Amino acid sequence: MSLPTKAKQIAAVAALLEKAADADPPLSLEDLAEVIVDGYHDIITPAKPALHPHAEMAFKHPTLSSVHHVAWSDDYRAWVVSGAARYGFFVPLASDFWKYAEPSTAKSGAPGNNVAGWLRGDLVSRGQRARKFEVIATGDKCVLLQDVLTEEVECDSNDNMKLYYKKERGNLL
Repeated sequence: MSLPTKAKQIAAVAALLEKAADADPPLSLEDLAEVIVDGYHDIITPAKPALHPHAEMAFKHPTLSSVHHVAWSDDYRAWVVSGAARYGFFVPLASDFWKYAEPSTAKSGAPGNNVAGWLRGDLVSRGQRARKFEVIATGDKCVLLQDVLTEEVECDSNDNMKLYYKKERGNLL
């Protein structure tokens, strides 16, 4: 959500004050304050419908410092990454978070460009093959793994992938 420019905000507040000044009978201070607050909320409230998150979607958000991308989603949540993210984070699809997100055309940090060379479909194991995973999505510095037995998903950094995981060949079952 981007706020209107300062000039537009001033013009909108001035219009509200002018409307209040022309009211007949004159407004009380409480009524005037209510008009100003309601009008300002109308200015800053997003008029667009919330974005529907989907894989590969780039977006900006007022709580995030850079453009982020949806790298993966299922029926309930989306895995969100940026170019600098070492893990990414999950956001429920039904969350109010998406009301304030705005689409972006930025390509930097897009999923699928892992600098360590991890690719979707890679098979890995951890703990002497006690846990087996498939890479189902990648960010620049992180991967999303799905346990091949339980189908649970978890994210990990490229640094941890190098230290704790072994790349496997063939079937892990």
